[in-house]
Formats: sequence, C-alpha cells, structure tokens
Amino acid sequence: MILFFGSSTTAGENSEVKFTDFLETKEVIKNLGIPGTTLGEYSIYPVDGNSLISLIKKHEGLIKTCDKIVLEYGINDVTAIMCGFTTTRSVMVTFVKALDAIRQLNPTVDIKFLTISFDSDTIYEYSVKMCKYLSDIYFKGYDIDIYSPRWGRVYWDLFEQVFKKNLDCREMFKDKNEYLENLSSDNLHVNEVGHKIIAKNIGIL
Repeated sequence: MILFFGSSTTAGENSEVKFTDFLETKEVIKNLGIPGTTLGEYSIYPVDGNSLISLIKKHEGLIKTCDKIVLEYGINDVTAIMCGFTTTRSVMVTFVKALDAIRQLNPTVDIKFLTISFDSDTIYEYSVKMCKYLSDIYFKGYDIDIYSPRWGRVYWDLFEQVFKKNLDCREMFKDKNEYLENLSSDNLHVNEVGHKIIAKNIGIL
C-alpha cells in the first residue's frame, strides 16, 4: 500500500482527477491529500487539524501497515512563512519531527518527497502564479513583483536544506512548460493533462 499525503496538487484541487488516478501499479493507493494543508498547524487557510503532524496521528493504522509514503508539502508552508504565520526554522523542525513520527510507527517504510521541480525557472514561474493567486483571493495588495522572487528563494532553500537532505525526491514538473501549458481555470493548479504529466514524471517512485 502507498499513502500519499500532501496539499492541493495531491488533492487535485480545481480538477476532476488526481495524479494518483494515473499511476500504473498493482499496489493499493490511498490519496490523503487536503488542499491548503501544511506540515504544522500554521496554515493561512482554514484547515485546522489537518497538518501532516495531525494526519500522522489520525492515520496511525495505515502508516503501520503501508509499504511506501509519499509527501507533497512545502508550497503552503512557504506561503505561511511569507505571511508571518511561521518561520523557516519552525518548518524545518516540524518536517524532521514528522519524519521521526512516521518512522516510529513504521521503521522500514520507504518515504519519498514530491517537489515542484528540480528546475529553478519552474520554481520561479510557480511562485509568480502563487503570489498572484494570493493577491487576488487572500491578500489584496500583495505585491507580486516583491514577493514572487522571495517565495521562490524560500521554497528552493527549504528544498535544498531540508527536503532533499532527508528524503529521496521526485519532481512533478521537469520544466516550466509542463506546468504553464497545463493550468486549470484558477491559473495556479494544473488540469487533467497536468496531472497525467505528474504521474508520468514520478512513475511508481
């Protein structure tokens, strides 16, 4: 059994499908993605009680019996950092704490991490879309020109210093075109083709 924990991409927000629908495997897949969720209880969105730390406690039984866990986090954590809801240090500590909690329940489980991309240009393009999304919906006057480069740098630093150092990582998009050419109507999350691309890129991990 493979468990997928993550935020809006894993949950298939603004899409009728999820990338997990297209993974070709005989293993049982359980998609536990929740839009807006973060590693710890500091999301800017109303998802209280659905952080990874909380979900580990909620799904202890599944974690104890699964073969593989896939984590897709960082996007909303960076947004929380940028908005002053938490700090980079707190996110780092929470991530390590979550890994320890998983491994205490299942010492032999294989844990993978999904990042937006290994390509910095793709990270930047995502940061622009993310900051525009925040400006339009959550924070009026959120200066995209100022915050987009910062958002991208914070995400990249977290990836390099924490996620990549602790786990085997897979990229969802190999280049910016795979992302930009397959956006859904909200101009941030991907459509069905985008989810198929993610499934192809991560394979069966």
